[in-house]
Parts: sequence; structure tokens; C-alpha cells
Amino acid sequence: MDIKQSRDAAISDTITSIRAIEQDGSIDYDTLKAIRTELIQLANDKSLFPRDHFPLSRTGESAIYRLSEDVDHRFALYGSTGAAGKSVPPHNHTTWAVIVGVHGDELNRFYERLDDGSVEGQGRVRETGKFTVSHGNGVVFLPEDIHAISTDDAESTLHLHLYGLALDQLHERLVFNTADGTVRQMALTTGFLSA
Repeated sequence: MDIKQSRDAAISDTITSIRAIEQDGSIDYDTLKAIRTELIQLANDKSLFPRDHFPLSRTGESAIYRLSEDVDHRFALYGSTGAAGKSVPPHNHTTWAVIVGVHGDELNRFYERLDDGSVEGQGRVRETGKFTVSHGNGVVFLPEDIHAISTDDAESTLHLHLYGLALDQLHERLVFNTADGTVRQMALTTGFLSA
């Protein structure tokens, strides 16, 4: 069995375990922490995720690899590579999410929304904390939790991102501009690569 076949089999086993955790459909932080444990166990074997299987895009930019997704677009697992200086401003997901480290560090900054969302285009947020995702750990998010990510490693990073619903199905995500207190709909994520 080659590396890709071994990785696919390990991913399939992990997703099966995660489906069992989430089987009743109720998601809270305890459920997400149990899912994170399963995903960390998958990421523990770095030999399944060699950097050369997850290169940056042809232009040297960050890239997202679709690793698994159910036919109904649930339990979507991605390998997210980050070039030095990758940065995504504060945003929500509108679905649950779990991120764990494989290679390198990804700084996650957490935010709370300060306004009630009643004024279109306005959205003030305040940073409440931060955590660096690296090999052996991870973070969890409920649908309306807000975070930003950035990477500064000299080598490309790789982290596993698991979502309750696939990224290209998330049409209502919001991205916040901390400088001017505005919010807009986030562009739909598409253009996934295959590992």
C-alpha cells in the first residue's frame, strides 16, 4: 500500500469514528473536543502527510486540498497549506470546525462580536485570545465563533481542517474588517486541489 492509499484508509477510519461522535446531530464544545482528539490521532502520523504531497499552488500561494467529503457535503476534511505570511482576517464558518496541526505553526486569534448585527455592513469585533496550532494540538469552533489565522513559518505549513459542511457550500460566511468596523459576506472558497 502506498502513502496515499494508507492516508485515504486512515482518513476513512477517522471520519467513521467522527460520524459516530456526531451521530445525534447535536454539537457543542465537548463534542468538538472529542472530534479534535480523533483528528489529532490522524495527524500524529506525519508520514501520512508528507509536505511534498501538499505543495503550495503553482504561484507559491497557500492551497487547500480536499481529502474527504460525504456525498451530502458533510464531514469535509481539507489539508490547508500556508505560505509564509498567509493571513485570513476574522471570519466565522456557519458550521462547526476543527483544526489540528501537522507541519508548522498556525496562529489562531479568537474574537467576539461587539454589535448585534442589526446594521447592515457594520460589524465590530474584539480579540479575546490566541492559540498556536501545531503538531499534536488543535482548536474547535461552533458555527458563529470568529477567528483569524496567520502563518509565518519559513517552510510551508500543513494543517487539517474538518468542517461540518464543505467550504464550497458555506454561502453565508462573514469576514470582519477590524480597522473600520465593517463586515461583509466572505467569498465562497472553491478551487480545491487533490493530494
